[in-house]
Amino acid sequence: MNVRETALELLMLYENGGKYSNLLLSSHITNGLDRSDMNFLTSLVYNVVEHKITYDYYISSYAKRGTGEIDQRVLNILRLGACQIIDFDSIPDFAAVNETVSLAKNKGERAFCNSVLRRICENKNALPMPPREKNEARYLSVKYSFPQSTVKFFIGLFGAEETEKLFSSYNKIPPTDITVNTTKISKEEYLKKLTELGFDAKISPILKNSIRISKSVPPRALYGFDEGLFFVQDSSCLAAIEALDVFGGAKIIDVCAAPGGKSFAAQILASNTALIDSFDVHESKLSLITGGKERLGLDNISVGVRDASECHSESVGRYDRLICDVPCSGLGVIAKKADMRYKDIGAVSELPPLQLKILSASAQYLKVGGVGIYSTCTVNPAENIQVFSEFLKTHPCYESVDFSVGDLKSSDGQITLYPHIHGTDGFFIAKFRRKSGEPCQNE
Repeated sequence: MNVRETALELLMLYENGGKYSNLLLSSHITNGLDRSDMNFLTSLVYNVVEHKITYDYYISSYAKRGTGEIDQRVLNILRLGACQIIDFDSIPDFAAVNETVSLAKNKGERAFCNSVLRRICENKNALPMPPREKNEARYLSVKYSFPQSTVKFFIGLFGAEETEKLFSSYNKIPPTDITVNTTKISKEEYLKKLTELGFDAKISPILKNSIRISKSVPPRALYGFDEGLFFVQDSSCLAAIEALDVFGGAKIIDVCAAPGGKSFAAQILASNTALIDSFDVHESKLSLITGGKERLGLDNISVGVRDASECHSESVGRYDRLICDVPCSGLGVIAKKADMRYKDIGAVSELPPLQLKILSASAQYLKVGGVGIYSTCTVNPAENIQVFSEFLKTHPCYESVDFSVGDLKSSDGQITLYPHIHGTDGFFIAKFRRKSGEPCQNE
C-alpha cells in the first residue's frame, strides 16, 4: 500500500467531509500497513492539517497563483510534498519530490507539482514570509498556521508578543501525561517500570501525582494498559480534581463526564470508595466512561444520560462534591487537536451563556458546605473568569475557595494554566463552596 496515496485520500476526505483528522485516521486504518508505515501516515496527515496555512503560502508564492485557483487534489499533493521537504529531515528532497509528484493524474499536473516542489527545495532555508511590519496578524498566521481571524482574537486577549509564545507552544509536539491507578500500583513503582523500559518519564513539573513522558506515546504502547494501571490525563485535569479535596465515601457528581477521566481521577483519589454519578448529554459517549472504569477496575461509578444545562430536582442538595467541566472552545488543547485552530472563532461567543447555565444548574446539587470545581480546557477569559464571576455575582449563597495543588496556587479561587508558562494544556480551574441552603437567585 502506498502511504502517500493513502494520506492524500484521507486529506481529500478531511477537506470535503468536515471530520476531525484523528477520527479519519482511526476509521481508515487499513490492513497492510506495518507500524512504521502507520506512523509515517499519521505524521503526514497531522503535519499537513496543522501547517496547511503555512504550506499554502509557500505553494502560492512559487505557483504564482492563489491556492483557490489550484485543483483541490493537486493542492493536497503539493501540501504533502511541502510537508516532507520542510518537516521530514529523514526524507531526501529528491524522494519527497519524485514520490509525491507521482500521485498526480496526468503529465500537466506532474509538471506543475514538480516545478513548485523543486522551488520549495531550492529555497527551503529561506522560504518567503509576509512582512511583519506591514501586517503582524498575517505574519503570525503564516508562521504558525492559524487563521487571521483567530490570530486577531488572541492578540486582542494577550497582545502580539504573548500570542506568539502561545502559538509557538501549540506547534510543539506535546508530552504525554498519565495518572497512575494507585488502587493497583504505586506511582513510584509504575514510574520505575517505565524508566526500566526505556521511556523518558518523570514526575510532572507542576504536580507530584502526575507522570510525564517526554514525547507523545499511544496509550496502548505503555506498560500495563490492558491491566488498567494508568490512563492518559493532562496534569492540568488532575490538578482540578486534586483541588476538589475528594475524601473516602464522598458522594460526587460529574455533570459533563465523558470520556470519564475526571471521574476516574476522583475515584482513585478516594481509594475507590467514593460514590460517583457520571452523566453526559451524549449517549454515544457513555461507553467511553463504562469501558474506562471497567479497564481500571474502579467501583461505584454509575453512568447515565443527562442534559447538564437543566436542573434535575432529584439531585438537588445530595452531593458532597461537584465536577463541572463544561463544553468549551478547546482553545487550550490546540497542540493535541490541530483541527481546533480552524474552528470558527466567532462561534466562541455563543458558549458563555451555555456554560453559565450549566454551572448555575449543577451547583444546586451540592449540600451546604459542599465543594465544586468549574473547569474548561480553554484560555479564553470570557469562558473562564467572566463566567465564574457572573455565577458568584448572581448566586450569593456560593463563595470562591482558594486552593493549592502541587506548585499551583489560585487567586480568588481560580487559576488559568497556559502551555507556554506551565507546560500543560491551556486550562481553567475555579473552586467554590455552597455556604447556604437558601435558594439562590435564578434558581
